[in-house]
Amino acid sequence: MRRIMGTGLAAVLAAAALVGVATPAAAAGSGSISVQLTTPDGAPIRLPDVELAAIGTDVVVGNATTDADGTATFTGIPAPDTVTVTTRVVPPHGASTYAPGLRSGIAVSGGSSVAVTVPLVLGATVRGAVVGPAGPSAGRLMYAWNEDTSQVFRTTSDRAGQYEFVGLSTGLYRIEAYANGLASPAVWKTRVYQQRGTVPASQVTLSRHYAHDDYDLTVDAHAASLRPSAELSGATVTVTETTSAASFSTRFSGVLDDEQTAQFQIPSGQYVVALRTVATSSAPARVLWLGRPGGVVGYVADRAQAVPVRVVFGG
Repeated sequence: MRRIMGTGLAAVLAAAALVGVATPAAAAGSGSISVQLTTPDGAPIRLPDVELAAIGTDVVVGNATTDADGTATFTGIPAPDTVTVTTRVVPPHGASTYAPGLRSGIAVSGGSSVAVTVPLVLGATVRGAVVGPAGPSAGRLMYAWNEDTSQVFRTTSDRAGQYEFVGLSTGLYRIEAYANGLASPAVWKTRVYQQRGTVPASQVTLSRHYAHDDYDLTVDAHAASLRPSAELSGATVTVTETTSAASFSTRFSGVLDDEQTAQFQIPSGQYVVALRTVATSSAPARVLWLGRPGGVVGYVADRAQAVPVRVVFGG
C-alpha cells in the first residue's frame, strides 16, 4: 500500500503562489521569523524536512525547511507586514503523519526577529481500493480534496489497487481517481477529524471504487423529501444480470447528502438494480428495486415490479 508523501496547501497559499515569491528587501526594511514545531501543548516536535512558507498580505515572502530539531528560520521578510507561516509538505512520521499546520497574525517589523511556534497534530487516515475492468487498478493518481479548506492531498494506487492518504486535516473530503491526466468519474466523499486532544484521529476505510474513464451504468437515488437521508447514507447498490446472475455491488457515500450516486463498468446485458437502505432509529433497512411506478423511473418494494436496465459495455 503506497502512502501519500506530501500535503497540499490551503487556498490562501495556492493563491499567493500565483503571484510569486517576493524578492527579499534590504536589511533595514526586513525582519526574520524563527519557527519551532510543537505539539498543541507546546512540547517541541523534532521533525526534519517539513517545508514551510511565509505568506504576507498578498504574496509568498519566504520559504524554509525544518532541521533535525524541527526548527527553521525565515530571513529577509519585507517589513512592516503581518505574516502567516504554514506547512507546505509534512513528511510521513512513523505510522502516522501530522496534519498541515499554520500560525497567523505574525507582526514583522524592520530589523526585528520574531520567534513563533507552529503547532501540529496527528492527521486522519483514509484508505481504500480502486478496480478497473480487468481487476485492481494500479497507478491511479488519487486526489483528496478538502471541501472545507481547499487543501489538496495526492497519492497513487499500488499494484493491488490500494491507496492511502495520511495526515489529513479535519474536513469533508472528495476522493477522486484520475487516469491519463483526465478525471475519471470515480468520486467518494467522507468526513474525517484530525487528533482532538485525547481523541485520536479518524481511521477510515472506504469500499472499493470502480475507477474508469467512462461508466456503463450510473445509479442515482434521493429521498422523496429531497432532503439529506440517513437511509441512503452508505446504502448498498447491487446490479444483477438477469441471464447469468452475475452481480456487482458498491455503496453510496457515507456522507449525509440529499442525493447519492453509484457507478459501474460492467459487461453488456440486462440488469436488475437493487438498493438496500441503511437502518435508522425510525426505519428498518429495506430492499428496494428500480422500476417504473406510474410510468416514472423510481424505486419499488416489490421485486416483481423491478424493470431491468439494458447496459452496453463501453456505451
